[in-house]
Amino acid sequence: MNNSATTRTITKIALEYNGNDKGTAEMVASNCLLSSMAEGQFLEMKTVADRNTNVKKWALTGYISQPDEIGRKLTDEEFTEIATKALEKIGVSDKNQFRLDIHNSTKQKHIHFIVNRIDISGKCTVKSHDVGRRFGEAVREVCKEKGLLTDVEIGIQKKAEMLKNLKETLKSAKNFDELIFKMKERGFEIQLSKNVKDGVSGMRIVMEKDKNPNTDRIYKAGYKLSEITSKLKIADIKAILNENRAKKLDNETVFSENSNQENSGNVQKNDSVISEVGKAIEEFLKPTYTSNSDDELLKKKKRKSR
Repeated sequence: MNNSATTRTITKIALEYNGNDKGTAEMVASNCLLSSMAEGQFLEMKTVADRNTNVKKWALTGYISQPDEIGRKLTDEEFTEIATKALEKIGVSDKNQFRLDIHNSTKQKHIHFIVNRIDISGKCTVKSHDVGRRFGEAVREVCKEKGLLTDVEIGIQKKAEMLKNLKETLKSAKNFDELIFKMKERGFEIQLSKNVKDGVSGMRIVMEKDKNPNTDRIYKAGYKLSEITSKLKIADIKAILNENRAKKLDNETVFSENSNQENSGNVQKNDSVISEVGKAIEEFLKPTYTSNSDDELLKKKKRKSR
């Protein structure tokens, strides 16, 4: 599951956003909060956070997103349990204030959380060091406990599928435009990076089904070529495309030569046929002459008949 967690200072706007989501948000869990309104909850959290003046970034915010491989088969209760158990693994207790909201307006169902790192006794229970990495590991642990695919396992499957389709496409593509078009037909988007010195210098492959404009600013979909494989570089791809293009030119040259030879043979055959036909026509059109002896015989026959 895609996930993110970071420590920061918040205002009531963060709570308003979590509780809105274009009117589709649903609060699925809260702890140590009396108010049901964003402004009231913010004031409650801020009051508790002020009990520990050493911590400036007192809020922990983030999300967990369900990938298509899991889809929406998880119930809201199961999704909430995954989030709360993962938060517990990084230090959130029953004394920490938090609010969890499920968002449904985007392509992938996801759950947002806002947690007060300072518990009601004034103790900071969630360390900020490597919190994003630690939260990701916690989510994976919970997923494994529940028999669900982790984001790492899903990533391995996706990378293998991307590499397989890239290799198959490279068998026939002759330039990057063709490569992009053929991969798009297979359900992948090729994003190229360029520089003045090398031209095309990098590549990212994204599954069309994974594209989500609502989360682009949070995490970039897809994988760089270097993340997909270490055995195929952008220079290798350029060489393969050039080789495919050269083969096509060679084939076109051979075809052209064969075609010219065939046409030359046909012309010679046609010339021969035309020559023969011409001779026959010439013979046919020759005038027929009757000799003088033949004329005398005809005259004698006419006199006898009289």
